[in-house]
Amino acid sequence: MAEPYFQFKKFRVYHSAGGFKVGTDGVLLGAWAPAKDGDSVLDIGTGTGLIALMIAQRTKVSVDMVEINPIAANQAKQNVAHSSFTNMMVYNEDVVEFAERGKQYNFIVCNPPFYSHSQPSKDVSIRLAKHTVTLNPADLFKHASKLLKPDGRFAVVFPQTEYDVFFNSAKAEGFFAKEIVKVFPQPNYPVIRLMILFKKEAAGEPTETDFFIEKSSERHDYSNEYKELTKDFFLRF
Repeated sequence: MAEPYFQFKKFRVYHSAGGFKVGTDGVLLGAWAPAKDGDSVLDIGTGTGLIALMIAQRTKVSVDMVEINPIAANQAKQNVAHSSFTNMMVYNEDVVEFAERGKQYNFIVCNPPFYSHSQPSKDVSIRLAKHTVTLNPADLFKHASKLLKPDGRFAVVFPQTEYDVFFNSAKAEGFFAKEIVKVFPQPNYPVIRLMILFKKEAAGEPTETDFFIEKSSERHDYSNEYKELTKDFFLRF
């Protein structure tokens, strides 16, 4: 029987809570999200805490993690407690209620539920994790706007197919893209994900980068940029 956790180099993530498995989106965002030493960080919809733990490993920050699902939130607390990282706090709350606390952050990160066009799963945990039932893009940017300091940054990942929905929601709340990373599974394949760094101030045209997970159709033939981004986390590199 497989172990109910994913082992990284410096921590492990227990992820038996349905719908919150360690996956490529979370790993890429956790490794890339450009938080800085000294930032106050908020992970919205933290799941079992993967992204927050990755940020805590590579930067000296304080991290708050908010998660509506009690099973996932409990696992996030377990994962934080078993890690060597400090200044991390998990809140089992709806982000709507959490935003009422009045605290603001230098950096916000989110791997949101984004399947707005598919049939929601009957499993409650999977539905909360993957479908825009409780946190649609418009609400996400509205809450992020309230929780972010005026000069703060907001990093998010979503599918290319949801581009219009996310960018229209960002624009409505006064967010501007500063960096755009286009994630390709392999060369000659279309973009599957976008990692975007948003700010509340216009700064001209955003920088754009193409990022390839694999460099060929051969299984596990990972690109140099993927290895470089994840080498501090994955045991295989």
